Amino acid sequence: MAWSKKIPKLSLIILLLTYGVEGWMYSSWIDKMLERGAILSMITEDIHLVLIYGAAIANILFLVVLFVSPISLIASSLDGWLQSDTRAFMSILLGAFAFALIVQRVDYFARFLVFAAAALLFRLDLQLAGFNRWHCTLILAIFCLLGFAGGVLAFHTWR
Repeated sequence: MAWSKKIPKLSLIILLLTYGVEGWMYSSWIDKMLERGAILSMITEDIHLVLIYGAAIANILFLVVLFVSPISLIASSLDGWLQSDTRAFMSILLGAFAFALIVQRVDYFARFLVFAAAALLFRLDLQLAGFNRWHCTLILAIFCLLGFAGGVLAFHTWR
């Protein structure tokens, strides 16, 4: 059974710390926004937290699936998309917009690169330990969410 294999510890610690720090920073940002009343002011506070943290969890799970999916699957799905001139033009416009955002907000892009590096390192170590792709996805999702939740809980405990 695959679960009897060893999970790499150093890359796991890096992953947990990376997502824990992001959970702390995300909670700090959300706390400031809720104090100002700037976001979702028409909805009760319990639903605020569910929507905001639910969006973060969905984003983390999306990134995990993106990091674990093989490059050939991404390339084949993009190949069908780029067959049309209109779609190719839209892709160029979206790419230019994304590049402008990256240049304007380098700090967010750097944080994304750190997430990607931590997740890809852990995924690579899991694959070298002999885990298949589905086990890697499940283990990576669990530990990313645990790290993020740990950062959120640490912020609310020690702020």
